[in-house]
Amino acid sequence: MSRVSTLRLCTVAGLAAGTAAAGLAFAPTALASPVDSFLPPLEGSDTAVIGQPYVLTGTDCVAPEGEEAIVYVDFLVAADVEADPDAAEPVLSLDGPVDADGTWTATATFSSAATPGEYVVWASCEPYADVADWYPDFSFTLEAAPAAPTAEPTTPAKPTVAPTGQIRGTAANTPGVASPDSGGATGDTAAPGQKVVKILSGFKPGEKVTVTLHSAPQTVATATADTRGYVRVEFTLPAGTPAGAHTLVYEGDQGTYFQEAFTVTAASGTGSGDHLAYTGASIALPLGLGAGALALGGGLVLVTRRRAAGAAEAAQV
Repeated sequence: MSRVSTLRLCTVAGLAAGTAAAGLAFAPTALASPVDSFLPPLEGSDTAVIGQPYVLTGTDCVAPEGEEAIVYVDFLVAADVEADPDAAEPVLSLDGPVDADGTWTATATFSSAATPGEYVVWASCEPYADVADWYPDFSFTLEAAPAAPTAEPTTPAKPTVAPTGQIRGTAANTPGVASPDSGGATGDTAAPGQKVVKILSGFKPGEKVTVTLHSAPQTVATATADTRGYVRVEFTLPAGTPAGAHTLVYEGDQGTYFQEAFTVTAASGTGSGDHLAYTGASIALPLGLGAGALALGGGLVLVTRRRAAGAAEAAQV
């Protein structure tokens, strides 16, 4: 039940005693009293949520002259009230002062221990100015607290490894990495100025790969592995790279390492083969001119002989 103050008990007892002493002479007046009347209805939302403030307001709570009005509010489970109003215990109780005009506000917050469902509010105004000191029962529905939003899983940043460009030896090659000279790859041989295309597999998806050319270390390309771990590397072999054996080093920023041999051939126009071809062309030109002159001379001799033979025949006739 709602709170019942000592003052309320004394008032009720006094009223009962006065009624008994007055007797039947005052019976008509007593029967005419508004014993079943109430204060104006409470105002509040039809629903409350566990863990969130719930506000109720009331009016006309006026105490006798010289007294200070106080409001008492009890929140009870509706099922408990229906089963036995006298035994129902409040889930939450509030009390507080009232404004001079009789208006008051009560803010309740239900803890997580409260059970969602239908609730009833019992509210009274004390000290009692007259018999109309109760507010009509007020009902609302208590709802469960909303589920906390699920935090989206965060992907931890992948640790990165800075490339060193150093040769570690083939024993340090990451298992599973391969550099087949097939498809669009140009192979393991090129001359300065030529475009080189290498296609490797076995890197981690999204791994950034730095390519270093040795013997004199120089970064020639960077590339990023696709979702399957394939890396397509393209670069132009720097001019001035000496011919001979070299090494290509591939370093991924997630720790993948691979190296392979690479051969640089002589640049076009500087090799001995080109020189020989040039020399051969220089000799062929005069030889060709000489052969032509000999053929022309032989033709002239043949014509001369035919003319001489013809003249001799004509003289005999």
